[in-house]
Parts: sequence; structure tokens; C-alpha cells
Amino acid sequence: MTPTIGADRLWQSIMDLAAIGPTAEGGSCRMALTPEDTEARALFLRWCEPLGLHLERDAIGNMFLRREGTDPNAAAVAFGSHLDTVPTGGRFDGIFGVMAGLEVIRALDAAGIRTRAPLELVNWTNEEGSRFRPAMMGSRVHAGELTLETALATTDDNGVSVAQALRDSGQAGGLTPSPRGWACWLEAHIEQGPVMEATNTDIGIVTGTMHARYFQLTITGEPSHVGPTTMDRRRDSLAATAEIILEVERIALASEPGGRASASWIENFPNARGNVPNVTRLHCDVRHDHAATAIAMEASLRAALDEIATRRRVKIDVDPYATFGPIAFDQTLGNVLRRQAESRQLTTRDMTAAAGHDSVLIAPLCPSAMLFVPSVGGITHNPAEYSTKAQVAAGAQVLLDAVLQLAG
Repeated sequence: MTPTIGADRLWQSIMDLAAIGPTAEGGSCRMALTPEDTEARALFLRWCEPLGLHLERDAIGNMFLRREGTDPNAAAVAFGSHLDTVPTGGRFDGIFGVMAGLEVIRALDAAGIRTRAPLELVNWTNEEGSRFRPAMMGSRVHAGELTLETALATTDDNGVSVAQALRDSGQAGGLTPSPRGWACWLEAHIEQGPVMEATNTDIGIVTGTMHARYFQLTITGEPSHVGPTTMDRRRDSLAATAEIILEVERIALASEPGGRASASWIENFPNARGNVPNVTRLHCDVRHDHAATAIAMEASLRAALDEIATRRRVKIDVDPYATFGPIAFDQTLGNVLRRQAESRQLTTRDMTAAAGHDSVLIAPLCPSAMLFVPSVGGITHNPAEYSTKAQVAAGAQVLLDAVLQLAG
């Protein structure tokens, strides 16, 4: 019996997860290790129970669901993504990859097929980085790019540490985070962009990623009263930050078509109507297809920061807390995905991932590849984020066909 994705079942699973942490606009908010994320994880595990999967959690909360193969000595074929969202999340980012992986195993179970190699379905912790920085935290710790101790000590905006959030949610496991000796890794994801829709592409074969560099800036001025303090005497951290934000945008525009830069998070003190702001924190990033250009963008940013700090008489501290990419994914695995898509009469296109994904951290550990399905209108990190039932089913079917080939 040829295993086939259950399109209706896959779609319903995605919609059932989206109902956890609903937003007024129709999206989902399930930031990492919140009650909503914990509820989603519990539902995911309930779906896994009838399949006889063996669950293991590591100390950063990553979830590994194993389906044994017929060869006890074979390395596992692994796949998955993440269940956490940004605050203004949609229904498909990350979730699709986990649900597609679950559907792969459901389809194999329904067809009575046992693969030679074991399969592992993975849900990574805190991929988005919206609550705790950096992004891809679970896979970073797994890959040894971030120590467990540093990750556990990280706090959110309310001072809650990762360690406390893991305790409160019951998501900490007994495994020491470390590579699991996988034969390969696959991740299905929505494109989060407009290219596939514009080119009528069914399956994107992700050949690699951009290079991104993340910074947390602390701009320190001097506290004073908004009334008596004349303009020439002010050392306004927020006004300096306003200039920085525009510089970040200018640097990105000057680096097109392959450049991106954003200033996406801000915290201001004392944030009082009668006070000239004296401490402002800003998150920003620069990224480009070419690592050398991303590094040059950082140099431009640092030069702008020095000029603004001098002219406005503020201090600017730069914490370059994370990078990702550039990563070239495994060509052989990419070709497996391409051939399986084409065998289903699906159109394909080689693509570069502009966003960060857990696969970036896994690629140095074992052969890795990603596939994209279209995002309607290119909308993402937005309640209006959407892919059709046919699109997600096609992506899951290609994933299933590739897993069958790779796992025997």
C-alpha cells in the first residue's frame, strides 16, 4: 500500500493547534514555554500516543518522538520544526513542519509500513526568540553553539528565566542536549515570502540561507525634566535611538536587492511623560545573501552609531549576541526532495531562506535540507498568514516520499 498524506487530517491538525492561543485578529500567540505553548505541546503528544512513539525531552525542552525501524543499528532520519509563535503569529509558521512530520508517521502507520531506519519527529524550543533571545535557542543548545547554562539563565522582559519557565511548564527533560547521530535532517516550512506564489511554484528547494547578524543596543543618556531642560542640554536616549532606527533602514536600502535590516524591539526608561529618556534598548539585525556584505553592513551600522553617540553625547553599547548562516544545505538531500516533487508533477524552484530556521543549526551536524510551500500574498508573522490545504498537503507528501526513500 502506497502511503498517502491525509490532506483533511493534516489541515484539521493545523487548525486545532491554531485554536490554542488565539488572537482577536484570527492568528495565534504561543510564545515559548508559556501556558499556550505548553497546551500545544500536550495536544501534540496526545496525537502521538496512538502511534506508539517514544518521547524524550532534553534539558532545554526540545521534544524527540521516535518511531523505531527494523534495523536497530541504523541512524535515524529526523524531521520537524517548532510549535512556538511570535506574538502576532499566524497559523502555519513552524507549526506546518511539525504537523507535516506527524502526518508522515500517521500515513506510514495507516499503510502498515515500517521503515528500515528509525524516524524522529522533533519540536524545537523557542525557535522564534520572541520571548527569550536568541532565536533558535533549543537547536542552538542542541548543536553546542549556546551553552545550556547560558540559555537557562536568559530572562524574558518580565525577568522570568528559561530555567523557571521550563520548571513552570514541566517541559524540562532529563537528557543532556547534544547531537543524536541522525543520518539526515529534513524541515518543511512555509516560504514566508512572495516568490513561490509569483512564479507559480509548488515546492521550494532551499539551497541555503542568508547571513544574519543580531545586535542589542543600549543607548544611555542623562535623566532630566522635559520642562526646565533646554534642548541644547538634553542627552536624550530615545531621540538618539530614533536616528539609529532610520540608519538601520538606510543601510538595508543601500544593500538591496540582497540586503535586509530591521529594528524590531525597543525598551525605553523611565518611559515617563515628564522625563527626558535616559536609557533605551533596541534590537536590530542586518542580513544579506553574501556574508561579506552583511559584515560590511555591520561596519556601516557601527560607524553610524559612533557618529550619533558623539554628536548627541550619549553612550551606545553594542551586544552582538547572535549570528546565523550562511549555510549551504546538502545538495544530495535537496535533489532527493526535487526528484520526489517532480515525480508528483509538482513544479520546483531553488531558493535561499531569508529567515532563520532550526535547520541552520542542524546542518553542520548531519546532512540537512529544507522544503518550502507557498505563502499566500507572501504574508507571515501576521494573523493573515495563509497557505492552502492543497499546498500544505503537497509539501507533506514530498516530505513523506523523501523520508521513505531515505529511511528505506
